Amino acid sequence: MTNRDRKTSKWDRPEEHDHLLLIADDDQQRLDLLREHLAQIPGRPRAALLGRYPRFKLRVARDGEEVAKQLTPETTVLAVDLGMPRRSGLEVIEDLRPKRSDLAILAYTAGARATEAVAAMMAGADHFHELNDMEGFEHALELAIDRRRLAKLIERSNAEAEEAKSRLARLAGMSTSLPGLRIPQDREAVIPFQIAAQRYLAASAKLYEGDARTLAEKLGLSYFALRRLLKRYGVPFPGRPRKEGASRG
Repeated sequence: MTNRDRKTSKWDRPEEHDHLLLIADDDQQRLDLLREHLAQIPGRPRAALLGRYPRFKLRVARDGEEVAKQLTPETTVLAVDLGMPRRSGLEVIEDLRPKRSDLAILAYTAGARATEAVAAMMAGADHFHELNDMEGFEHALELAIDRRRLAKLIERSNAEAEEAKSRLARLAGMSTSLPGLRIPQDREAVIPFQIAAQRYLAASAKLYEGDARTLAEKLGLSYFALRRLLKRYGVPFPGRPRKEGASRG
């Protein structure tokens, strides 16, 4: 879609947006051009549902100090000129990145040195752009947004993997606490299954002394199947304890 098409068309839902974008730039002419261009970009994810709506809701900061005032928790993208007065764009990035891991950051400037690009990326920017035209700026913004989205997916995947490892460790700890069942730590600790099963059943029967029916339920067996299983492994049946003073036949 050309700029002319964008300017002559109207939004179906002008109040909607995909991203809240804060642009920080002290050059008023450049800032106006960026705002005019970005305000014409149509939204994407919900276009089939909402019709045409703007991709960005725009806010501006005219120097590095003003960024902190204009930035809100709802801001999802920051485009920051590295050459701003009072507080440079590089300082803004260094301050924000540890606080806002979710924020997509595009660092840009005109006529930048290679060292500025490297410094910006090391400070936490998602993409660096040497500003030459508006179309290139739009593409650079999308690259920053995509890179931050992928970085968050990787972080979430790593967090989920660590949680899975932690849960497995907890499950392993639970299994080592079961009577008669221990995870072997070396080759010598491996014993025949017959012996391991006998130890486990003996310890379980002792725990459920006098309550054979509950033990059968825990093991997923019927009452009579439990009798046969314990007999097979030579484990005394956990019957009710004999009362003191009971007569002997």
